[in-house]
Amino acid sequence: MYKSLVFIVPFFIFMGFQNQKTDYDPMFFSMTNELEDITKDEPIFKFAAKHLDTSYNTQISHDVRLLSNSQGEPRLFFSDIETSVCADGECKLANIKVYWNLLGNYVGYGIHPELPLTKFEHDAFEKEDYAKLHKLLLDENSILKRRKITDLIDKIPVSPSYIDSKDLDGISGATKKEIKESVVKGGLYSCYTLWHIVHGEAKEKMKAYLQSIHSAALNAYFLYAPYRDYQIYALKQLNKTEFKEHSKQIAEIFKSTDALTKTYILKKIPTDVLSDQKTTNLFYSAFPYIDINSRTLLIKRLKDANSIAVEIVSEYIGYMTKNQLSMYLKYLEETYGSLNRKVKSNLVKASNSKKYTYSYLMKSS
Repeated sequence: MYKSLVFIVPFFIFMGFQNQKTDYDPMFFSMTNELEDITKDEPIFKFAAKHLDTSYNTQISHDVRLLSNSQGEPRLFFSDIETSVCADGECKLANIKVYWNLLGNYVGYGIHPELPLTKFEHDAFEKEDYAKLHKLLLDENSILKRRKITDLIDKIPVSPSYIDSKDLDGISGATKKEIKESVVKGGLYSCYTLWHIVHGEAKEKMKAYLQSIHSAALNAYFLYAPYRDYQIYALKQLNKTEFKEHSKQIAEIFKSTDALTKTYILKKIPTDVLSDQKTTNLFYSAFPYIDINSRTLLIKRLKDANSIAVEIVSEYIGYMTKNQLSMYLKYLEETYGSLNRKVKSNLVKASNSKKYTYSYLMKSS
């Protein structure tokens, strides 16, 4: 009999773990395939969410779990949250499954089908309400960030006509006009509570936790992932050697990223990396596709680039502002006694162009 128990007990333990497996099926998810290969789900820390009803001054503790793939690589933070979303204690609990990326940025949520989110008078969220909530949660600089719940409600006497209009959210008053467009109608308490849970203490703890698991491999994942926040984070972690190792990917990011990140890349890229012929070609070939400030920085860094940069830029003179052209011509004059045939040809072509406003600068130089 005891021998039988040896096999039975592990079986039931195993089945218990199987039954505990979470169903990762978000209603909204702004990443791509990060959920496709999740095989490990481990609790890593807890965070507290304050109850809106300050008279009770209670806090609810929630688990944050780290989701990793079959290779043991971290991919997401996750929390299955159950919380009150009203100020008077007379409401249903909200149940929501929230996903954050590894930087602690919200990326999606799901619900338990049998436990829909609700708003005023316990009406269930409509399809468009769920979409509106997702859009709100994606906005880390929402008006909800800077306001107390009492700042968002007009204090008015409650009457049947107001209640029937469903402009109310609970019994405290009507939602102020300036935030009606960003929150679910009749669901201010739900929106406010969930936004502060998603962007509150949990997010700060995730940022701290990331530091404890950071590695070169994880940073490479960030750098090559198709997400701007990951790419920017990765760029800031790169040392000189890594900048050279990943120069091709950095050049690809440079082409498509925002102007601020382009500026960061051009200021950080080491001289001996930029001077590499392949790297120079990658960066300077992007000249016509980038913002004005980045073009200026590329011209300023001609002295650090491979000599082919001068020829590449000469092909794009028509994209230069007056100041950029003056800067480019000055560099040529101070650096080269004579110019190669290709550069001369491009300068002559641009100087004779009737479409280029600043062609006269080349004729006078």
